[in-house]
Amino acid sequence: MNIEHISVSRGLTYDKCQHEYKLKYHLKLKSPDPEKPWFKYGKVIHTIAEKYVEGKGEIPILEITKDVLNKKIPIEKNFDKLVYCPDLLPSYKQRLPIHVKNVEKITKNLGFEGRTEYEFNYDLDPPNKKILKGFIDRLIVRDGIWIIIDYKTTKPGKWRKNIESIKHDLQLRTYAKIINKEFKVDPKNIKAALYYLEDNQFVPTSFTQESIDSAERELLELYNKIQDQDPLTVIGNVGEHCGLCDYKKVCSFYNMV
Repeated sequence: MNIEHISVSRGLTYDKCQHEYKLKYHLKLKSPDPEKPWFKYGKVIHTIAEKYVEGKGEIPILEITKDVLNKKIPIEKNFDKLVYCPDLLPSYKQRLPIHVKNVEKITKNLGFEGRTEYEFNYDLDPPNKKILKGFIDRLIVRDGIWIIIDYKTTKPGKWRKNIESIKHDLQLRTYAKIINKEFKVDPKNIKAALYYLEDNQFVPTSFTQESIDSAERELLELYNKIQDQDPLTVIGNVGEHCGLCDYKKVCSFYNMV
């Protein structure tokens, strides 16, 4: 199948359902359903956090929030087209003030230094250009320690990582590997955390060299599997997750069940 690059989310999509990957990234089929509201809402929150940190707190976060909601600040750029905040569902309008307040709280605690939305473009198998792409929400260097923060808007429940499951989180292990490789940082000097904005929950972790090296191997293995996969042999993985799939209306496997 076609693979321009891999990201953690693309790799997890293939791992979850090869047919979803085929429709979305190989055939580049437009979803018959609009983008899930939580994806757009996540972009709204990340934009507010990014602009607040970049402005060093000189612009009040409520003013930034107002400008994002009033479409004065774009939430992303898609093929050179600026995309602005959509009309939020009532449930998200209700949660927004809590999330914004917690962005402000964690930022004041951590300070305004460091990078936001740190972009990486990394060859998993040099010089073969098997590219891994992604962004790190917040990257801070303090007293020789590299701190990775990933914002989450997930509500409490089974989908959240905890202090044990976070140790195996592919996304954070990948981020740590990027810092280890690109900046020559010993893993013992890398700290990572998920920050749940819903209830101000901070879930920290650290990784060994082996655990971050294994993230690189896992992603390269996924890259090679996708590249070698004959699109005509792809089979859909039907299960509970199908309810959230953007392509279930056009999925032959889902509609056979």
